[in-house]
Amino acid sequence: MDMDGDWPLPRPNTLLKIDQRPVDSSLSKTSSIASTFSSLATPVVAEAVQRVKELSTQSDAEGFHQLRIAFRKLRALYWAYSPYLGKEATAQATEEFKRLAALAGGTRDWDIAGDLLEAAQESRASIALLVAAAREKRAQAVVHSQTMIKSDDVEAFLNDVLLRAQTTLQSSCDDLPVRAFAEERVRRAQRALQKRSRRAARSETAQEENQTAHEENLHDVRKAGKKLRYLLEFFQPVIKGGHDRTIKDLTSVQNMLGQFNDIAASETLIRGASFNEIPAEIVQESLQWLEKQKGRSMRAASRWVRALAS
Repeated sequence: MDMDGDWPLPRPNTLLKIDQRPVDSSLSKTSSIASTFSSLATPVVAEAVQRVKELSTQSDAEGFHQLRIAFRKLRALYWAYSPYLGKEATAQATEEFKRLAALAGGTRDWDIAGDLLEAAQESRASIALLVAAAREKRAQAVVHSQTMIKSDDVEAFLNDVLLRAQTTLQSSCDDLPVRAFAEERVRRAQRALQKRSRRAARSETAQEENQTAHEENLHDVRKAGKKLRYLLEFFQPVIKGGHDRTIKDLTSVQNMLGQFNDIAASETLIRGASFNEIPAEIVQESLQWLEKQKGRSMRAASRWVRALAS
């Protein structure tokens, strides 16, 4: 549920250098748009590079999860600065962030599916066979992720794309204060969340006719909420008013929507996978259990979305 894109990666032996000075955590309203981008993006890039290096030899579930989050944060940041970065450059970078996040997410998705199947196993012992098969799928996903995500290539790409962004911003908005810009981008993200929440609230009443559309709308709310939360966390030091409560509320909504998304994504994952050694009735039994859990989780998530829409 979560477009693959291609980015011409420079070779590792021609790494472009970025500003590696310590990040000043005390961003202020007088900071420039350009310098703020550098301060915000550099630590996220550093974390992503470190995660990729660690995962080349490890298969820690939380490591894959945090790597995916780092790429999602970079996507949100590039969206925020897209008016100055340009449409084409933003699209190229974010498509690659999305592709890399999806590669990291393959392992995480099977971790979640496996955990859900273990929960189902408590009342349906026959599902134990499918739990073991899901763990094998997880092991295969680890190998695929480690094969496709090369640490040298990812580091080269991130160094390159960050340097390009820094160069563009320094030439176009190095003398422009960040505060008004940050507040406008946050407002735009808030409007997008409100719009998607209202759409999801409307689709809830018609979900019997088109449940898939309602699921997709809930997924859109989740993505819009994540973007807004990341932007608030990035820009909180430079925008007016305290936003701790808003971030806390968004986190609560994201947790509820995340639970629904985990179940829906696991159902889709199992439906699309082949389990040649598992009897079809066992797979079907697990899908029926997931469908029931999804219905409960969807109703809970929909209540939260109605509150957002209002």
